[in-house]
Order: sequence, then C-alpha cells, then structure tokens
Amino acid sequence: MEPFLGILIRKERLKQNLSQEGLCKGICVVSYVSKIEKGQADASPEIISALLQQLGISYETDPSFLKQAQTLIGQLYEKLYSYTLKEEDLREIRQENSRYLSSKYMLDALLLLCSFPEGERKPAPLLEELQEYAPCMAKRQYELYLYYLCLEGKEPFDKLLKLTANSFFLIQAGVWHWTKGDYMQAAELLSKGYSAACEEGNIYNMLEAKATLGNCYSSMDSPGSREMMMRQYQVAERIAQALGAEACIQDIYYNIGATSLEWGETDLAEAYFQKCTSQSIWYYHKYAICKEKQGKRKEALALLLQGREKIPNEPGDVSRELEEIYDVVEYRLRHEGYQEDPQYETLLRTCMKHLGERFPKSYQKFHVPFLIEVLERQRKYKEICEWMREFPG
Repeated sequence: MEPFLGILIRKERLKQNLSQEGLCKGICVVSYVSKIEKGQADASPEIISALLQQLGISYETDPSFLKQAQTLIGQLYEKLYSYTLKEEDLREIRQENSRYLSSKYMLDALLLLCSFPEGERKPAPLLEELQEYAPCMAKRQYELYLYYLCLEGKEPFDKLLKLTANSFFLIQAGVWHWTKGDYMQAAELLSKGYSAACEEGNIYNMLEAKATLGNCYSSMDSPGSREMMMRQYQVAERIAQALGAEACIQDIYYNIGATSLEWGETDLAEAYFQKCTSQSIWYYHKYAICKEKQGKRKEALALLLQGREKIPNEPGDVSRELEEIYDVVEYRLRHEGYQEDPQYETLLRTCMKHLGERFPKSYQKFHVPFLIEVLERQRKYKEICEWMREFPG
C-alpha cells in the first residue's frame, strides 16, 4: 500500500467522527486498522479499498490513467526544476483534480499545485495539509515540500541543500538570500548553482543563475561589483539570445539601466532604457527619475503619466506600492521645495516602509538617497548614519 494511505484513512475517519471499530466493522479487526493508520502494516489492496469505500473515498486504480499520470507528474517535476513550468501546465491536474487526489500521485499533485499559489488552492493551507504526510513522503516529494518551507522562512535552505544540491535549489537559495540583502552568500550559492546547471546540461538554469548573479552584483557596493555585474549580464544575454528568451534580455537592459541610474550615470542609464522594448511600470518609473535627474522635468512627468496608466492592469496585491512609488516621484516633479515639505517626507517614508515589507531589500535601498536628501535639510545626521549603516554605498 502507498505509505500516505494510512494517514489519509485516519484523517478522513476523524473528520467523519468515526471510531476505528466503526470503520473496520466487517473488514478487519480494530488492531489492524490501528496499525494501518500508523503505517505499521502493509495492508492488501482489498482491505485498503474496503476501508476507503467505507469512508466514501474512491481510490483510483485505472491502469491507463495511472500510466498517464506517472508521465505527466515526471514532466512537471522536470519543468519545475528547469524554470519552464507554467500555470497552464497544471491544467490537467486541476481538471482531473478528484482523480489525482484519490490516486497514488496525491502528494505529488498537491506539491506541484503549490508552485502556483495564485491558482485554485492557496499555499499556506496546502502546506499545513501536507505537514502530516511529511514522514511518509518519497524523496522527491519531501525535497519539494522542504523547499516550500524554506521559501516561507520555516526551514533554512542549508537543511534542503544537505539533502540535494541540484542547480534549481542552489539558485533558489541564492535568490532567497539576495532578497534578504545577504549578497555575498547569494553570489556564492548562485555561482554554485551555475556550475551545477552546467554539469546537468540545463541551459535554462544557467540563464537564471547568471541573470540573478547580475542582479546580485548590481546590489553590491564593493570594489569591482560593477564589472562583475556586467560580466554576469553579458553571459546571461548570450544564453538568452541562444534560447530566444527576449523577455529576459529586456529585463537585463532594464536592470543595467536602473543600476546605472543608482550610480548617477544617467546617460548610460538612458542608453539602456532606450534599448528596452518591453516598457513595464518599473521601466517608466525609473526612466522618469532618469529624466528628472537630467533636469528634464516635463519629459519625466510625461513618462510618469504613461506608467500610471498601466497600474490598473497589475495584480491588486502590489497596486498600493506601485501607486506610492509614482506618488513620490510626481510630488517631487510638481513641487520645487519638496525637500522641506513634511507631506513629501511622509509619502517617501510610507513608500519605503511598504517596499521593505513586500519586495527585496534593494527596492527600499533605491529610495534611501532621496530620504537622506530630506534628512540633510533637517540636520538629522544621526538618522542619516543609521540608514547608511543599513544600506551602505
């Protein structure tokens, strides 16, 4: 019998307020049911089928379906670990949900559904539902379950990487550290992830590792970080061109432009923004600031207004932050003495607070120089030092 079936039987029995005696009547003895629920007995298919039937659960045994499910589940794992899984790839599991969740592939199906939390079932309840099954999970199931816990901050990535060090998990650990502002640790993991991807012959993971390494070095302020950033992005761009991954190339151009803007190199920033054909909300925001720094306020405002038109099309859970970053820039463009305006300071601090709560640390860092500009006018040098310690460079 599948190891998880004992837990499933116990959970459903308790849900229906059935005693073990009531469940097993006419099927087997109470002590045997107890062993089945604890995973201490390898019951025959006939007994398992009878217990499930007593609980009103139909267990999928159709050989044709199970063969098809085995193939699909294997493909989905491969896609997930190669950064090529899309939500539509899970369509069959969603459409045949009841069959997958009453088959030997129940845990695999639930775990794969966690990869797209915006789908039908939310991640937190799914992870809670899966917790009880963790002791009886197969290796690939437990690794994926542990990975989700790492993303939630409930387990350290080190624990996962001791079990397996495939390129996907190494890269994702690097991404996690990057979002937390631990750039050196992130770079080390991403470099290992790239090497592992090369060994695996996984070009999609090679691209993800190099592109994220570029992001990582763009967030650093150590000597040579600019050169390292460009080196990573150049390799990533070549891989992206080979794959025809135009969206990734556009992201690279945007990231170089945004980083150049932070470094005060507005001409270089503009050159890369002009290369962008994919013009997102973030693109218009950064390009407007570039024009602002060049003293071209009318052009900056025009870009900002173009970007604002796109906000209603963005997911609702980030619309507040998007509105706030636009409000801050627009306030500067429309008010000459904004540095000494309490309303501007409130807008800026609120914006930074919310960015810090929802986005990688680098998003908040981008706004620190604007806050320091305000604090200098107020001679709040102690607070300036505190911000500079938290966000050096």
